Amino acid sequence: MKVLLTCLFFMPFALAAQPSAPTGRALNVFTLGDSNGTFPDSWPVQLQRALPEAQVFNLSKSGRTIGFVNNGDSTLNSLLVIDENLRKAAEFTQARPFDFVVIELGTNDAKAVFADRQTEVPANLEKLIRAIKSSRYPTLRQAKVIIISPPPYGTKAEALPKYAGGSKRVQAMSKAFQQVAKRNQCLFVDGFHTPGLSIETMTADGLHLDAAGSRKLIEPVLTLLVR
Repeated sequence: MKVLLTCLFFMPFALAAQPSAPTGRALNVFTLGDSNGTFPDSWPVQLQRALPEAQVFNLSKSGRTIGFVNNGDSTLNSLLVIDENLRKAAEFTQARPFDFVVIELGTNDAKAVFADRQTEVPANLEKLIRAIKSSRYPTLRQAKVIIISPPPYGTKAEALPKYAGGSKRVQAMSKAFQQVAKRNQCLFVDGFHTPGLSIETMTADGLHLDAAGSRKLIEPVLTLLVR
């Protein structure tokens, strides 16, 4: 009896400690990102875990930019491969429309090699959004687009020549991307100012978010998905 009473006493606390995933939200979500979207605990994976009834189709790729040829690889330029990626998404979903397209790009566009081309970045994002909204695939055209501006660069990343000065550039993107989102009737999440995200403690290299950082990044996204 004493054991039973003890269990009953602690049960409410145990229940309160469990993460509560939204229910009844069988959403269809297409995610498009860079390397931060490719790891086993990445932000698209965190979305799927938080919304187990949803279908998350992730086409993130390491090194991907919005509109620059990174590392000499044209397939990393989202604008150059957007038609192919939209086709893949349409083939995956078939007749079921996507509810949301979530884009988290810009980290690689902020590399030092592209420092003199930063005025092109918001314009490229606008082109990418318009390509999605005018897609020839009906299952994509009606989806709401969520733009996540890139998180900060940490000191470990900025210590490397190829990332030097990157944090200031992604900070500028957070303001510019918000304006792009507003002009194109998109939803916006400021990844640079994510509440509770510490780029110094939630990355090993100052660039790639760990599981805790990825969870923090998608918390405001979840608010938009389930409201």
